[in-house]
Amino acid sequence: MPHYHAMEATKAIKPILGQYYQFDGTPFYKAMWREAKECLYVEPDESTPDKGVFWYKNKF
Repeated sequence: MPHYHAMEATKAIKPILGQYYQFDGTPFYKAMWREAKECLYVEPDESTPDKGVFWYKNKF
């Protein structure tokens, strides 16, 4: 999705997510630097029988 549709997409998804919607007011460039520096990602937990369980990992 192009970045210029982000606000429209946010307005559309907020009612669907309800209480699970989270907002981070960090400016775009600062957030990009933070994510590139920390290299955080999620990985599925293969050992659990329930699907949809993820763990946050740090590459470094």
